[in-house]
Order: sequence, then structure tokens, then C-alpha cells
Amino acid sequence: MKVEDGLGEVLKILNENFYEGSEFWINLIVGVIGVIFSIMAFWQAKKAKEAASAAARTVKIQSLTIELTEIAQRLDKLDYNLDFQSARDLLNEVSRRLRRIIAPFNDRDDIAQLKNDLTIVISEAKRALDNVRPQISDDEDAIANNIYFAMQGHFSSISDITADITGLFEKNSIEAM
Repeated sequence: MKVEDGLGEVLKILNENFYEGSEFWINLIVGVIGVIFSIMAFWQAKKAKEAASAAARTVKIQSLTIELTEIAQRLDKLDYNLDFQSARDLLNEVSRRLRRIIAPFNDRDDIAQLKNDLTIVISEAKRALDNVRPQISDDEDAIANNIYFAMQGHFSSISDITADITGLFEKNSIEAM
């Protein structure tokens, strides 16, 4: 009898429509609400990721802007008693740092012309420095002043282009906000 009663209960349950019970509707509503909250959480996470990426770009551009400002200030404070070795070291350091900073932005049109101008000015500065390379018989004071006057205009041009690049980076940083 117990088996027959158990089978009877199972058949009774199987013959009932599952959607007629209140448990089904409660579970369905809870499930739909869960899916809706999951979709909303996904959208919010996607927005948060985009905001974090924009913030990271802004911080990186601001760091580059600070570094460019340091370069420009260093070029603006050129020593009147500049000697050949100091001029060469400064030109190499500035050239290397500027090329490293600009390299990730090579594909941008607004930087391309400035990079081209910068490359030309650095090449001209290197030629000007080669032209005042000290000789063993030259007077040290004359060499120092000649090097300053030969390089001052080129360093000023490099500083100007650095300021233009800084301005572009600051503009991009502001637009990203």
C-alpha cells in the first residue's frame, strides 16, 4: 500500500500544472529581478571601467605634462658659462626625454607636426654644437661664450616646441574630464 500511495501522490503532482502554484510565480519574479539586477550591475561595472581608464589616461598625461614642464624650465635656465660638454649632455638628455615622451603619440596628427619640428630643431642644434666643438688651442672663455650663443636659440626653440606639446597634453587632459 505504501508504494501505491506514493505512486498516487507522484501522479497527482505530475498531473498538476506547475505554473498554477504560487511557488512558481514567486520564484519566477525573484529570478527575473535577479537577472535585471545582474544586467544593471554589468552596465555599472562597464561605466566604472571606462571612468577608471579615462582617469588613468588623464593621470598619465598630467605626469607627462609635468615632465615636459621640467624640461622646458631647464632649457629656459641656460647657464651663460655653458661649456661644450654640458651643452652636449643637456641636448642629448632633452632629446632623449622628449622622444620618449612623444613616442606613444606618433599616430596623432596634432603631435606629428610638432614632432617633425622638434626633430628638425634638435638636428640643427646638434650641427650648431658640432660647429663650436672646442679645439685644443682655443681660449676657454671664448669657447664657453661661443657655445652659449650658438646653443641658446636652439634650446629656446626646443623649449617653445616643448611648451606647445605640453599645451596639447593639457588640452587633452581637460577634454577627457
